[in-house]
Amino acid sequence: MTYDLISISITLIVAYLGSYILYRKDYIKKSIHIRLWNILILITFLISAGAGLVLLGLAEYGVALPISQELLYWHVQIAIAMFWIAIFHIHSYWMASSRGKSRDPPNKSTPSPGNPKITSQKSVKSPGKSTENSDKKMGRD
Repeated sequence: MTYDLISISITLIVAYLGSYILYRKDYIKKSIHIRLWNILILITFLISAGAGLVLLGLAEYGVALPISQELLYWHVQIAIAMFWIAIFHIHSYWMASSRGKSRDPPNKSTPSPGNPKITSQKSVKSPGKSTENSDKKMGRD
């Protein structure tokens, strides 16, 4: 039994590059690009996991059915596709997280580990003075 590693890989890589280029050229929205590949990873996972569980059950109980070899074949084929789609999934979310990081220097008014400047100060009240609103908030009527 031979598996179609090369043909599945090339097909999926070309498809991903096609949708990625369409997204980068603004022919499709990023959400459509991401949703397409999220749906494909879900479908491949469900099929591969389902087939794997059926094969596990058959092997566990020693049942040898004629469909077992064909089910194993499709389990592996779908798993190959799921591998590539998972790589694309990582690429999509890695890009999104790296774009969220700013390369600009931090603003001096916001505190950061290198700039522990406090930007807001709490108002300090005299112990003897209180307002009606603060009394209600504290539960004092």
